[in-house]
Amino acid sequence: MNSRITSRPPALLALIGGNEDRLTPGTVLRELIAACHEGRSAAEPLQVVVLSTASGEPDLLWSQYEPAFRSLGATPRWVDPRDREAAGAADTLDAVRSANLLFMTGGDQERLVDVIADTPLHALIRERHRAGELAIAGTSAGASALGAHMPVGDLDEQFAGPPQPLHRALGLMPALVIDQHFAQRKRHARLLRLVSLDPRRLGVGIDEDTVLLVRPDVGLQLVGSGAATVIDVGRASDRREPAGVIAVENLGFYLLAAGSSLRFDDPALPPHLLRVLHAIAASASLRD
Repeated sequence: MNSRITSRPPALLALIGGNEDRLTPGTVLRELIAACHEGRSAAEPLQVVVLSTASGEPDLLWSQYEPAFRSLGATPRWVDPRDREAAGAADTLDAVRSANLLFMTGGDQERLVDVIADTPLHALIRERHRAGELAIAGTSAGASALGAHMPVGDLDEQFAGPPQPLHRALGLMPALVIDQHFAQRKRHARLLRLVSLDPRRLGVGIDEDTVLLVRPDVGLQLVGSGAATVIDVGRASDRREPAGVIAVENLGFYLLAAGSSLRFDDPALPPHLLRVLHAIAASASLRD
């Protein structure tokens, strides 16, 4: 299908901060599956593809996600390409063609992007998502990989020091830089630094056991036990003062608590939150 001519909006995007309860399973996975069922026939089970390329322990993760998704009434299937050739394999592409939800696990986002970016699998994911056919969820590394750029590693957590290069992500949410395990690992300085290097992007940090459900052109909802932090430096000034002082003025900082919901059709939504909503939910509907 040519996503340039379809009239359907792009499908759901879900950003999970990691460490979601996948053994019970808990609220995050339950709400994700419920959101994917919106507008679908209840008679057909949801087809979920679990993509574990980011993980160094893919078998362990599959042993947890497979029963979790089955207990929620979905039909899970596992794909685990480990190199770029495997990302173009017929069985992997066939699995994604038949899926309603692509779930990208945690692990190493650099490995995930190195294997997937600019492959037939990447192109298929983009096409089916933008045609409104494939919902996409990422947890931990899988969430960071959805943005325009992404944080890498656990080093350079502080704002001080020389600038580091930006690392390209998969670009499903091209206006965002996404970080995860956010409050638990105190990554505020890291995200602030990343967006200050590219002020066109909005920084979004997701706490553990928390999901930001983004319905392009409709709105967003936060579910789980934590919060989402949004950092906007589009109007900020970044100055380096004497004695190593760094000054960032006119910074936009937003904390969305669990239960928060922002919708384009809400006439009471104040302008500053409407800007945030546009940056997150409208950007997800951008087409090349």
